[in-house]
Amino acid sequence: VAADATHIPRVPRYTHVRRRAACPLPAAPSHLDASVDPGIAYVAKVVGLAYLVAQLEWLIIDDIRLATSSIDALDLHGQPTGAIGRALVRVVPELTSRPNVQHFVATSARALLNVAARRNTVLHARPATQKSGEVRLLKLRVGKAGEVDGTWIDDAYLDKQISAVKYWLRRVESARELPLD
Repeated sequence: VAADATHIPRVPRYTHVRRRAACPLPAAPSHLDASVDPGIAYVAKVVGLAYLVAQLEWLIIDDIRLATSSIDALDLHGQPTGAIGRALVRVVPELTSRPNVQHFVATSARALLNVAARRNTVLHARPATQKSGEVRLLKLRVGKAGEVDGTWIDDAYLDKQISAVKYWLRRVESARELPLD
């Protein structure tokens, strides 16, 4: 959902950002005001998404199929999700003689690259107050021409992202079921 779909009051501290009139900037909630609490269920979804991505990373890094490739899992532990995915993409061509391992590594790479973008959108968003008064995360992007675009991280958005990560978990688990070749 674009930020301009909901009226968001401007805050003076954002005036240094050029913007189009159709996309006003959000009001930042005060950390001293208890009414800005987004609710435990909402926060649990944000944390749940991050946890599922970490679970997917570990499922991949800890798998014996990866251990039998040229990738050193220890090198992957300090890397962000997207970097792990890109490292796996680079090793896929080397595995043509081992189709099951290649399938696992290729599926894992696609999964990590997909979920990294989803997780990053949520974790790099900031609290903002919607027209309804609810506090939700808002991911703002400022284009080169100064246009501002935003995505509200509401419950429906989180549910969609969690479903996508669970889909990739199932895909990677299915790829793990193939016999080790």
